[in-house]
Amino acid sequence: MAPIMQQLEIRGIKYEFLYTQQHKVTIDDLLQNFSIKTPYRQVIKRKKEAKTIRLFAGWASQMLLAMFNPFSRRRLLSSGRGLILTHGDTATAAWAAIYGQTSLCKVMHIESGLRSYNILKPFPEELMRLITFTFSNYYVCPNEWAKNNLKWFPGRKLNVGANQMYDALMYALKKIQEPTYKSKLSNLKIPPKYAIVSIHRYENIFKADAFEKILRLLENIAKSIDLVIVLHPVTEKRLRQTGNYMRLKNNAQITLVPRLDFLSFVEINKNSEFVITDGGSNQEEMSYLGKPTLLFRDTTERKEGLGENSILSNFDEGIITDFVSSYKKYERPAKNITPSPSQLTVDWIEEITRVNK
Repeated sequence: MAPIMQQLEIRGIKYEFLYTQQHKVTIDDLLQNFSIKTPYRQVIKRKKEAKTIRLFAGWASQMLLAMFNPFSRRRLLSSGRGLILTHGDTATAAWAAIYGQTSLCKVMHIESGLRSYNILKPFPEELMRLITFTFSNYYVCPNEWAKNNLKWFPGRKLNVGANQMYDALMYALKKIQEPTYKSKLSNLKIPPKYAIVSIHRYENIFKADAFEKILRLLENIAKSIDLVIVLHPVTEKRLRQTGNYMRLKNNAQITLVPRLDFLSFVEINKNSEFVITDGGSNQEEMSYLGKPTLLFRDTTERKEGLGENSILSNFDEGIITDFVSSYKKYERPAKNITPSPSQLTVDWIEEITRVNK
C-alpha cells in the first residue's frame, strides 16, 4: 500500500490512514522507509503483535468490538462516507471490507483476484480473500488471470499489470543505492555467500510434522550453502515454543536475524544467491528481481515467476536438491514494468471519487 499512499500524497489527495495493529513490529520503519507523511489513526490499541493464536484471538475480539461500536465509527471515519482501500489476504483486509460496507462506504480491494482454490492452503488467507471479495465494490488486479478469478463477484475490475509491490521494490532498490543510505546489515554477521529463508505461514509452522520436516530440509540445504533465516515474530515464537530455536542457532551454517525493515530486507535479498520462502509477496518480489526462488509450499495463489525464476517445491527432497545444486539456471533479468501499477491505481481512485462527488 505504501506506493499508493505515496502517490496520493504526491497528488495532494487527502486520505485517512487507519491502522489495525495486526502487525506492530515494523510499522514505524515502513513509514520512515517510504516517507509517509499522513499520520495513522489507531483502530484499537494493543501492546503486542498478534503473533500467536491466543494474541490473534484477543486482537480479533477487539476488532469486532470496534466494528459494532458507533462511537468508534464516528472517530475512525470522521470524513463520513467515502472509498475504503484494503489490501491482500489478512484478517485486516476482510475486516476493512466488512467495516467499509457496513459504514455505507465503497470498498476497493488492492491485490485482488488471487486464488489457490484450496480453502486450507493457505489458511486462513484463502478464506480472508473470499470474504474481502464478497464485500468489495472495486477490484484492483495484478494480472488478467486474477481479474478472471473474480467473474462471479459483481463490481468493477481493473488489471494494473503488476502488483503494487513492484513499485515498492523499485523504490527500495533506488534508495539502497543512494550515497546517503546507511546499511543496517553490517551488524548482523551475514556470511559472504548465502541464501535467504523466510518461513511464516500457519500451515507450515503450527503443524508439528510439517514444521519438523521444514527444519530438517533447511538443515540439509545448509550443508551446501550458508542460510540466513529472517525470523518473523510468529516463527521465532514457534521455534522457542517447540525447543528448536537453539537447534538452528547452534548450527554453524545458519544465521538467525530478526525481521528487518523493508529497505534492509530488499538489500539482503538482492545480495543473496537464492531465496527460500513460503510468502506470496516474496514470490512476487523475487520474480521482479529475477532472483532464483524455492517456494516451500505445495500450492500458491500467485503465478508470478513460476517455471521461470521460481520453483514450487511441494516439499519434495528431489526437487529441492536439484534446485539447490543448480539454482543459477533459474536466474532471470530484472523486469521493467510500465506504466506503474500504483499510478494506474490512483488514476482509478481519482476517477471514482470524482464521479461520486
